[in-house]
Amino acid sequence: MGICWYCYWGWPKPVADIYKKALTDLDGDESPLHYGPSHVVWADENFHSAEWCLKNFDKYENDLTDVELTIVKRSLEELAELPIDVRCVEPEDYDEEHPGLYPPPIGIEMVKGL
Repeated sequence: MGICWYCYWGWPKPVADIYKKALTDLDGDESPLHYGPSHVVWADENFHSAEWCLKNFDKYENDLTDVELTIVKRSLEELAELPIDVRCVEPEDYDEEHPGLYPPPIGIEMVKGL
């Protein structure tokens, strides 16, 4: 098991902003984001999977309300609109052991503590 790069550096600010907006709209309840049709993105930090989650959204609705589904879907749509090099900044050559040696790209602000 390696060391999570995003856990060490945080998330790119535009990604964090989308998540925080959805979390606010869900009154602080992260479970619709982490256990519903967007779990692959938000719980597993696979920000490149937003399009896949949208394509398969109806298969993973679980027991979410219509309001929750609307918020979750919006978060995925907003994430998918971000350029891939803004939302997916973990270095391709990251060794899974030394995140401090693999800083984010210059100019990308990271947000920790979500």
